[in-house]
Amino acid sequence: MDILEEYKKLADRKRQDLEQSGQDQSGLHTVRSLQVIASLQTIHNYLHDFVELLNFVNSDIKTNLTIDGMGTLEDLQHLDYRLINESSINKESISLLFSMKNDSQLEIEIDDTIETKERMEELKTLGLLINYTSKTPPKIGIQGHIPVRIEFESDFEESSIHISIENFSRLAKEHYVLNVDNITDDLLNDFGQFILRRENNFMDVLIEDSHGISLIQRQHNPNEEGNTSRTEEMDISRLRSIFNREHRLYLTYHNDIKDLGSRTHGYILGRAKDCDLMVKSDLSSRHHAQLVYRKGKFVLIDQSTNGTFVKTQGGKEVYVQGEETPLSGSGFISLGKAVTVDNEHLIYYSCQ
Repeated sequence: MDILEEYKKLADRKRQDLEQSGQDQSGLHTVRSLQVIASLQTIHNYLHDFVELLNFVNSDIKTNLTIDGMGTLEDLQHLDYRLINESSINKESISLLFSMKNDSQLEIEIDDTIETKERMEELKTLGLLINYTSKTPPKIGIQGHIPVRIEFESDFEESSIHISIENFSRLAKEHYVLNVDNITDDLLNDFGQFILRRENNFMDVLIEDSHGISLIQRQHNPNEEGNTSRTEEMDISRLRSIFNREHRLYLTYHNDIKDLGSRTHGYILGRAKDCDLMVKSDLSSRHHAQLVYRKGKFVLIDQSTNGTFVKTQGGKEVYVQGEETPLSGSGFISLGKAVTVDNEHLIYYSCQ
């Protein structure tokens, strides 16, 4: 028996003793927190190695995704795997992120109604690229550049992990609960098969979260005054050292993935070979724009002839020339050309 397994059994024995005695709730909370943290560490170690191998091997993983009432996006390919750790006062989470992208378009006829326009805007917020292919009759082309997020989030009170799966099997966000006792090597292997879209039993051990609440907004048992116990805050804070808190910015251009930290300054985008990210576009200046980290945000500073277009997921496109704009959430950067389906030089960004 290795030392980790030995102490897991000791902790489980202590948890049972505390539950039976009904005393020392702060000690019980610490033990439960340790169980959840250990489980997240196990998941993190597995995913860290898995992501590195997926990006190195570059497996050809493809799927089809149905858009209700419109048709099916075919041959969406998995690209650009990333692993993100996040910490807050009473939450730890690990997120596996990647994109699903295809080269072909789903072309459909539409009617010019408010409902259709609202539906198109909704699809854009989910990461789909939409453009008009014909005015008479009106037709649109839909192409995938869909962000996928699978998040494992701590629930210290219930000794469990909440899992949200966004845009993997459907264009939706699904919520589940996983008991930490079910986290085994077999489960992690099933999760790997799940990502590879092979036969697996991963979903069989998950319990559907019937609350339907966004996990980011979930409250973790405030006390009578509506504030988290200071004892609990201190217990949890002592367990956080395994996670990296530095703000990150991830850039994806074709098959090139760049990881910028909050200590990065003067990161250059442009056409020249000495740029940190070289964008081979005729509309890109030699040193087109730079990225800096300032006052808790990543900021894009344009220094080009043709300007820079920035579009957040579900937001409006912003054009800057000789100016700067902060980056938030995730979206697209385009040097010298608007963000469109046929733009082959889009840079996908994600702030974490």
